[in-house]
Amino acid sequence: MQSEVTGQEQYLDLPLRIERPFLLWSYEVSHRRLVLRAEPGGVAGGAGEVEFVDVLGMQVKSHYSELLISHAPARGTAAAAGIDAFVPVPEMHRSKFTALLVSDGAVDGGFVVCGGFRVRPSGGRPRA
Repeated sequence: MQSEVTGQEQYLDLPLRIERPFLLWSYEVSHRRLVLRAEPGGVAGGAGEVEFVDVLGMQVKSHYSELLISHAPARGTAAAAGIDAFVPVPEMHRSKFTALLVSDGAVDGGFVVCGGFRVRPSGGRPRA
């Protein structure tokens, strides 16, 4: 799985906790790209955007009071049955994708099955 901080050669350790509110900003079906963006008014230089790439499927909320990203339970286990049923990944492609839990600490958090994700700082380069 690709997980990085854009602009740095640093890989993120999971679980990742970002203590500021995030909104579901966009999902581009054609590019399989999901973006969660921090609400305005946060600390300058903190995480401003989380981009998930090569998204195969997701169940996410429109708003998170804070953002927690962690590895989902292993495929094939009872705990991962809901994710596996919602997003079946063929065996030959499983090494390219991972399931991540995305929540704000609530019991009914969501998930994203993707190839990786990036965290961009607030005040970073604007997207075209």
